[in-house]
Amino acid sequence: MAVLCDGIGGLEKGEEASSYVVRQLANWFLSEGYKLNLKKQKRMIQQLCFQIHQELLDYGNENKIHLGTTVAIVLMEGRKIIWLYTGDCRIYWLRNRKVKQLTEEHHDKNGNLIRAIGVGQWYLLSGGHKKLGKRDRILMCSDGFYRNLELKELRIWNERAIKNSEQADRMLKQIFQKKISAGERDNISALYWGYPEKQEEVL
Repeated sequence: MAVLCDGIGGLEKGEEASSYVVRQLANWFLSEGYKLNLKKQKRMIQQLCFQIHQELLDYGNENKIHLGTTVAIVLMEGRKIIWLYTGDCRIYWLRNRKVKQLTEEHHDKNGNLIRAIGVGQWYLLSGGHKKLGKRDRILMCSDGFYRNLELKELRIWNERAIKNSEQADRMLKQIFQKKISAGERDNISALYWGYPEKQEEVL
């Protein structure tokens, strides 16, 4: 399981909301979620995220604050993946020079976020499923990462030989530095991973 959250800017304690969602999902997965198949994992995550949403709403009401977070989740079993999300974090599927966005931002016509965990009405997480090839990679990122980032940059980046976590880390940091140098002030978060082509590879 891979999870990426981005606290909603402009709301109090957005960072705490995102950290709480990650901790709750991680605790569930490490204690029981890993034992389940993808179908059951998907059902349980919908239930768990609804519970977390209610907990954050109650906390906000009790303390007279608003807090919320976006979330993107990818579950993997063998080569099969399921993704779930709410908000505007993105999940990309990359294969050599091919890049496909698997998510759609939950914005209204004015660009305002209309779905999140911990604030507003509850909506089931959106999502989908597919089977990964040996050379396929997944990139999960916050809006601070993908804002003003052209897809051709991801294509050029992905076709390079990235065979281990150290190389992936260096490539991500290059994009982070470029974004910061360009004046990006929002949170910049990303996860890049895929099915290992050889047993010793770790991404």
